[in-house]
Amino acid sequence: MKKSLFLALLPILGFGVYAAKVKSMSEADLVQANLPKVEQSKDKHQILCFSKPYGFRHNSIEIGETMLRVMGEETGLFEVTFSDDLSNFAPENIKKFDAICFNNNTHIQKGMKDEALRKSLIAYVKNGGGIFAIHSATDGGWPEYIDMIGGNFRGHPWGAGGTWDISNEDPKHPIVQDVHGGKGFKLKDELYVYNDFDRGDQRVLMALDMKSEVNGKRKGPREDNDYALAWVKKYGEGRVFVSAFGHNKEVFYNPEILKMWVEGFRYILGETDVETESVRKPAFNLPK
Repeated sequence: MKKSLFLALLPILGFGVYAAKVKSMSEADLVQANLPKVEQSKDKHQILCFSKPYGFRHNSIEIGETMLRVMGEETGLFEVTFSDDLSNFAPENIKKFDAICFNNNTHIQKGMKDEALRKSLIAYVKNGGGIFAIHSATDGGWPEYIDMIGGNFRGHPWGAGGTWDISNEDPKHPIVQDVHGGKGFKLKDELYVYNDFDRGDQRVLMALDMKSEVNGKRKGPREDNDYALAWVKKYGEGRVFVSAFGHNKEVFYNPEILKMWVEGFRYILGETDVETESVRKPAFNLPK
């Protein structure tokens, strides 16, 4: 049963019944129920999902794979190859894919030690490949990988058990304009702070709301108070979308995050053209 129907029945059934029903749903059903309605793609793209961590292992890796499978099936955007075999990054193999989803693969530099594979990945993106990076895909890497992604994990003062205020910094941008109607929102998740991040190198879409009282109780390490959480960028001819969200399982079937992620995939696959030029941090999200 679709979420919209559940919501319509909520006054009749009562919240307890609704909550119990949602709790009994499978993760695949939850993703399906919360996906946005999108026009079916004419072309079905090929995506490689690489999820192997070489550091901390997130327990949301499996639901990340479920989300990708269901999203591909429901939108018609892509088919997914799930593999942790590094040979997929060899030049003769990586060219089979239109994009790569790095799904919580912490410290990839510890696994991809072969310089030839590293060069192959970077060349693939520079020559037009797509990258969709989820959460700890930004934790680690070698210099060219970090430059491609746009940031490198430094810490998470805003932890997984908290509910934080998120600012939609670019509410007219096609990837996030429909997320909470272009407005800010609250989210329970672990939110990263980045080294090697420069707003001038990417288009920031979402960031921590630095005027929020609850957010302000945790001191971040950046003097500029610039805590970006989602962005897009060009890397050579390639397209990159980065989401700091994705530590907690519930994020993978959050309807507002799924809206952003579907549009993020449409961008990296070349289905849409969006602005990637950097813009200044908006005045409404500057700290007091």
